[in-house]
Amino acid sequence: QAAAITIPKGYKEFFARWQATLMALGATYKLAQAQGRIAIGLGNESVQETAISLHRTYGVPYLPGSALKGLAARFAAKRLGDAWNRDSEADRIVFGDTTQAGYLTFFDAYPDPASGPLLLHPDIMAIHHPDYYQGQDAAPADWDDPILVPFPTATGSYLVALAGPLAEWAQPWVERTFAILGQALEEVGIGAKTSSGYGRMT
Repeated sequence: QAAAITIPKGYKEFFARWQATLMALGATYKLAQAQGRIAIGLGNESVQETAISLHRTYGVPYLPGSALKGLAARFAAKRLGDAWNRDSEADRIVFGDTTQAGYLTFFDAYPDPASGPLLLHPDIMAIHHPDYYQGQDAAPADWDDPILVPFPTATGSYLVALAGPLAEWAQPWVERTFAILGQALEEVGIGAKTSSGYGRMT
């Protein structure tokens, strides 16, 4: 039933205002298109066993800026060598550390209303050997009864935005970080279950 709810009235105007705000702030922004399903906020507190990150007012799925920042930081540290490790100058400038904030802002990414009226989709994960995974003295077997756990996923295009200080030196950092984030979204994906192919975006 939730997946059948369309984008609400007023969201299109909100999105246009948000885009104008980013432009006024001098932010750099691009649309990131989901290549499949995204499971974002799966472990959030919920009345059900699973959850999804939804905008408080409009109820549309979104990608938290903290998730985008964490993805970029982890990808840079693991894939880009010593110049981007956790103690490097580049890491401190872009992402910050325990003594100072990073110079770049990662904004929440909201869905483009042109993505279509339906952004939520039902999905199911199957726990095939529940006794085994719960640590009981039972080996996995073909006759085990699987437990089906429903969870919500999202699709669509999302407006990803980064901003730095209004100084000449900052723009190259924004552009480089955007390239890192784009590569991370395409190769690793965002959210939960990325090892199963969820969360990939271009």
